[in-house]
Amino acid sequence: MEYIWILIIILLALVMEIIDTSLGMMYGTILSPILIGYGFEPMIVIPAILISQAVGGMSGTLSHQNFKNADFKGLTMDTKIVLAMVIPGLLVVILGVFAAVTFPNLIIKTYIGILVIIMSALCISPIRYRFTWWKHYAIGILAAFNKALSGGGFGPVTSTGGIIGGLKSKVSIATTTFAEVCICLGAFVVYLLFMRTLDIVFTVGLCIGSFIGGIFGPYLSSKVTHDRLRKIMGILGIISGVWLLWRIMI
Repeated sequence: MEYIWILIIILLALVMEIIDTSLGMMYGTILSPILIGYGFEPMIVIPAILISQAVGGMSGTLSHQNFKNADFKGLTMDTKIVLAMVIPGLLVVILGVFAAVTFPNLIIKTYIGILVIIMSALCISPIRYRFTWWKHYAIGILAAFNKALSGGGFGPVTSTGGIIGGLKSKVSIATTTFAEVCICLGAFVVYLLFMRTLDIVFTVGLCIGSFIGGIFGPYLSSKVTHDRLRKIMGILGIISGVWLLWRIMI
């Protein structure tokens, strides 16, 4: 891989992880189709996206804690919200990976695009439901399946779903960042079992950019109000969903 491409990959991962850890979405949802669109093979891109987002999520989670966007010290309410997504989510990553290596890319991309648009539209609408644990379990299952299926689609579901369910934007973003670490690691391990291949240089480049981006993204979240974050997340989610569907048609 040429040095210029390595630098581009690092910068792309850095920018996307800043956006992801500040808004709770966009890293895999946007970066995965960008890299595939530039000619990288999906079965090389997806596992690299998964492990690099896990790395960025680690630095992002520590930064969210540092900027008091959420409280993960001990078995707090925020920690329990993470576990509600992670525990059931890890149970479905095998199904998501199996679907990824079985279903045509057209079906996968169409499904993710439509789902992201629906969840994001609900995020900026006045519709809200009362927070219940079983609903958050369901969000975790759906989002984890998406992540293992395509490398993206976790944040737009959990971040917007949490807000619709009554969570504050900063808490929803921070808990999504934390949960993605576990889900991405689980899906990455399953991918290695299925594929047994990994582009080391490509993957390390993404990890470097993602780790740096995860440090700075939570600072931006700490400076933006709940209503503004909710609107930004909803609009960006709709744009990303429309963009994915547009990519399918061209």
